[in-house]
Amino acid sequence: MKILATYFRAKAELCRELADILSDQRNHVASKLRSMADEFEQNASVLEDRLADEGEAEEVQSNEPDHH
Repeated sequence: MKILATYFRAKAELCRELADILSDQRNHVASKLRSMADEFEQNASVLEDRLADEGEAEEVQSNEPDHH
């Protein structure tokens, strides 16, 4: 999932760069690119949060004594 989050962040950056290249910032395409960038960032954040939660769960499990 970390690779997928990195992918979403890269796509967000690309969308923002393309939007910045457009001369008219009110351009519909620039607006759409920024919207797409925000969505990519949001997806990356969700994945990173899941990874963090899974990491915490694994850490708790590894710290529990084995009663077998």
